[in-house]
Amino acid sequence: MVAFIVPSNYGAVIGVALGAIPVLGFVHGTITGGLRKDAKVPYPHSYASMELCKENAKAEKFNCAQRAHTNFLENAPQTMLFTLVAGLKYPEWAAGLGALWVLFRIMFLYGYVYSGKPQGQGRLVGSFFWLVQAGLWGLSVFGVGRALL
Repeated sequence: MVAFIVPSNYGAVIGVALGAIPVLGFVHGTITGGLRKDAKVPYPHSYASMELCKENAKAEKFNCAQRAHTNFLENAPQTMLFTLVAGLKYPEWAAGLGALWVLFRIMFLYGYVYSGKPQGQGRLVGSFFWLVQAGLWGLSVFGVGRALL
């Protein structure tokens, strides 16, 4: 039998990892789904063609939203895991970094979709999420390493 001792302030970690991050995923899906109709991109196609983007600016906006959503889906699972694992040893740091990750992901989404910059260049303002994600990974590894020693 293995027992985990969960810090008393682990609720904030759970709130970020299993609350805020999934809610942001829902927001991504809602925005992308809402833009699909105006972009005239039928299911099962994931993106508008280059030709359609040249004809319809809303198709380009849909593509930016879809790419932001896909990038989110590529990064959210490990970030949730890193937050939960790091929070076992460092709950304040994990919750804070997780919340910062969510903030940068919101900036990434907004910049990608709504900034009006060509080719989604507005996303760069939120791209610091990579550093925060790396910090959560490092905190997880460090915490596990300390627990094993």
